[in-house]
Amino acid sequence: MRSQQLDATAEIQRLADGVRRHPALDNAFYRHWMSGPLPHRQVEVFAREFYARTVDTMLMAALSVLHADDLASRVERVKHLYTEYGSGDPAKAHLLLQEMMLTDLLGRLRGTPYTLAELRAADPLPGTRSFTEGRRALFTDPDRRVVQGALLAQELLAHPAPVRLYEGLRNYKHLYDEDAFHHMSEYFYVHICEAAKIDREEAVASAARLCRDGEDLARLRAGFDGLLELTAGYWDQVHRAMLAA
Repeated sequence: MRSQQLDATAEIQRLADGVRRHPALDNAFYRHWMSGPLPHRQVEVFAREFYARTVDTMLMAALSVLHADDLASRVERVKHLYTEYGSGDPAKAHLLLQEMMLTDLLGRLRGTPYTLAELRAADPLPGTRSFTEGRRALFTDPDRRVVQGALLAQELLAHPAPVRLYEGLRNYKHLYDEDAFHHMSEYFYVHICEAAKIDREEAVASAARLCRDGEDLARLRAGFDGLLELTAGYWDQVHRAMLAA
């Protein structure tokens, strides 16, 4: 049993080590987003799809608590859910911070105020709906191993993804004074700081505890690969829509 557990840990660690090379992170969208300032219309496409995706995030955070396998993991995920809702301050709920960030940026790029109604005006792209529905299916799968695999992928994306998005946001720093830019960037600062607290070794170990044989590992990997593929597909369609705008 112990040798099987060690083998599972090594295999899951190998999967974790490959995340940064996966198209979920290494993709044309991030390269385009970080390349320099983009036209208002392209940024609007990004903002609308990013917002539509994020609306569902709080539900995913709640589901992650239900599927935690031990007390320590559950406590960590409850803490994450608490921060998503502003650590007790409704004005600091992450969705509100994102709304303020995106509408402020789009207003400055256009030269006139940009409203939340405008941000919400367009229906999400089919790929964004597919991402949301697919992610929800993974996190509500009756197989705990699938859910755990999706959670592991989510935790491994939690730091590098907002770092890349923030680096692209810095291309618009010239539109703000110093204090205003950093105030507007609070959404990313919060996510980057919170994600930096994730213990990658514990995340891998928590996943490995569910894997006693090859079948367990295969089911966990179905959730892991599933979330990465959904994420890669989401960013690919956002990138293509931006170029077409």
